[in-house]
Amino acid sequence: MKSTLEFYECEHSGDLDNYVSDMLDCGATILSSSVDTEDEIGYVRFEVDDIETFMFKFKDTEAYEFVN
Repeated sequence: MKSTLEFYECEHSGDLDNYVSDMLDCGATILSSSVDTEDEIGYVRFEVDDIETFMFKFKDTEAYEFVN
């Protein structure tokens, strides 16, 4: 399943790298990512085999706290 997450407080790509790392640890395959530095919003397009399993794991990460 392909999906996109939007993260707030993403001032630069380094912030987004941390969120992406947590997503990878939870089993996501990252398709693309970008940062809107003006609005401090990061976008990550990703794919997982099972979204429920991914979200169960992802909810226990620091990155989850920054999801819009």
